[in-house]
Amino acid sequence: MPESVMSYVMSVQPKFEKSPTEGPYNHAWLTGTVSTISEAAQGEIDSMLEIVAKTSGGGHGGH
Repeated sequence: MPESVMSYVMSVQPKFEKSPTEGPYNHAWLTGTVSTISEAAQGEIDSMLEIVAKTSGGGHGGH
C-alpha cells in the first residue's frame, strides 16, 4: 500500500473515548475491480478503518 494512502486512511480512522459502541463510525467505498484493488488491499483498508480507542496509539483494529 502506498504510504500516501496509508497516511490518509489512518488520518480518518475513527477513535472512541469511552466505548466503541458510542462511535464515531465511518464507511469507505472502494471503486475498481479486483485487478485494480486487490482483496488483500481491501482487507488492509478495512482493518485500518476499524474503530480504536483514542489512547491506544492508533493500532490496526481491535476493541
